[in-house]
Amino acid sequence: MLLKCILGSIGHFIFFGLITVMIIPGYIVYLISKLFVKEPQYVFQSGASLSYKLFFIFAPNIVLKPDLLDEIPEGAIFISTHQSILDFPALATFIKKYLIFANVNLAKYPMIAKISHLAGVRYIKGRQLPELSEIFKEIETHLDEGKNVIYFAEGTRHEGDTLLPFKRGAFKLAMKKNKPIIPIVIEGAYRLLPRKSFCFKTDKKVNIHMKMLKPLYPKDFSSDIEMKDYAQKIMQEEKTRLCDLS
Repeated sequence: MLLKCILGSIGHFIFFGLITVMIIPGYIVYLISKLFVKEPQYVFQSGASLSYKLFFIFAPNIVLKPDLLDEIPEGAIFISTHQSILDFPALATFIKKYLIFANVNLAKYPMIAKISHLAGVRYIKGRQLPELSEIFKEIETHLDEGKNVIYFAEGTRHEGDTLLPFKRGAFKLAMKKNKPIIPIVIEGAYRLLPRKSFCFKTDKKVNIHMKMLKPLYPKDFSSDIEMKDYAQKIMQEEKTRLCDLS
């Protein structure tokens, strides 16, 4: 147990250490790039993505195994399964120019909220209706400009082998803006770092499988509910397959 906690502490130290080390130079580069670049926030986001990649290279016990499409679409809505805090950095290693919904409240931590905002995180818990309205407008504009949005389709982290019922938000947005849904199934991270845990559960290496499925297009579905139900079906099937591999 002690070894697992030590390894878990090392993993967290590497993760948050890399982010902390990157914050000051990243923010300086962001401020400088504001003078020359139209969208400087994506310079900062690229730096954050680099820190995530370094984490998966150097963190103990983690083997990230992405299986992506040959060509990753742009201007798309990526929906992912969610079981661990490791899921977001895994996604952010390859999805570019994204905004992601986070069901957390960062209002009490203004510095973290600022950095998270630059990294593309839009937290919604604790927001007032006018603030939420502005976030949804920003999301729609983001898609209109050919950039990406990330949703955790279940709205929270699940446990076990069965996905929680998907929320309709991503699918309603896809129908409204006529944008493809890209399903992603992540399996294995919870075996290493489950919900509400600081210690790694094992001192053995864990494979984190990340499978990107074929895009779903609104024109192929009669409603957002039909699209949602189909996405849940194929993602559950893929999760079951990946569970057998892990």
